[in-house]
Amino acid sequence: MAKKFTFLLIGIALFLGAWLFLGLDRYVGDHEVGSGWNLFIKAKPTFQLIFKNPAQYTLDRDSFDSLDHARKIQFLEYCGIRHRIRDPYLCEEYIEGIRIK
Repeated sequence: MAKKFTFLLIGIALFLGAWLFLGLDRYVGDHEVGSGWNLFIKAKPTFQLIFKNPAQYTLDRDSFDSLDHARKIQFLEYCGIRHRIRDPYLCEEYIEGIRIK
């Protein structure tokens, strides 16, 4: 009985750890690449599991300056958790850099 309880606790701890520290980022590529999901390690633990770049609109991405206030805050949070970057302009450059590769 104690062994089953121990395994149950270990399983719950692993599940909670994965939930808090792993995330899925929606990737949108061109018509050849399509879209998909990237698994990543979060910069800080959150209960949010699925992330999407708030500046991404279909294949196009809006610049930080053109976003409304709510989307700017979402973009800053997204960059901080997903890419560990707090500066929105550096984050835009980084996202564009990995998109070109």
